This record gives sequence, structure tokens and C-alpha cells, in this order.
Amino acid sequence: MVRNQLPAAGHDGASETMGMFLAAVPAAQRGRVRALLTDPHCGGRGLRALLARLDADRGALPDALPSELVEVYLRDDEAEPLHDCERCGLPVPVRAGRRCGHEASVDREYFPTCPQCGGRTGRHAFWSRRPQ
Repeated sequence: MVRNQLPAAGHDGASETMGMFLAAVPAAQRGRVRALLTDPHCGGRGLRALLARLDADRGALPDALPSELVEVYLRDDEAEPLHDCERCGLPVPVRAGRRCGHEASVDREYFPTCPQCGGRTGRHAFWSRRPQ
């Protein structure tokens, strides 16, 4: 899997990061994703959170995001990237429930396995995995 490295924070700004992110979105979904990312009055909170998470973590972005992952954000305004894959680290959406402290409960888990690589997903799964 070839991966694009997102630019470091403070590099050429949010437009370059958004361009790389949009390039990873399947072409059929790109227009809707762009509209949600650029107009907060239309929704897209989860997509903006995903973009911010990938940028802040300076993590690697796959060349292509799975269309089913993007579709969750397009269909569910409450989806947020609160889980990740233990194997590849891809943030995956869940529908968050009530919040207690810093962590939200999960009302709906969309991907118990990663749509990118098939690894298990969960809260902090990538960062808390044990070395094999």
C-alpha cells in the first residue's frame, strides 16, 4: 500500500492538506465531500474531524480511502472518527453517544474490522496494540 504523507503542521496550510485528503476520496464522492468540508452550514463535522485528526497526528493517509468509509460520513451527520485500526491506524467512524468526561460512549460501531486492511478496530486500537 502506497501512502501519502500529510504535510507537517504549519507547512503550506490547510489547502494542501485538504487537497491530499480529497485526492484520496473516491472520485464519485469527492464533490460532496468537498462541499461538506468547505461549508460548515451543510454538515460534515465528522469529515472535518477526520481531516483535522490526520493533519494533527501528521499521520499517513492512504492513496485511496475506502468508499464505504467515506459513505458513512456522507450519510450520518453524527459519525466521528473516534476509533482506529490496530493494524494500519486508519481512523474509522462511530456514532458517538453521550459524553462522559473526555470519552464518548459509542452508540453505533460501523467497522468492527478495518475497511482498508481488515484489522480489528476500536478506541485507541492502533496506539495501544502490543508488539507481536
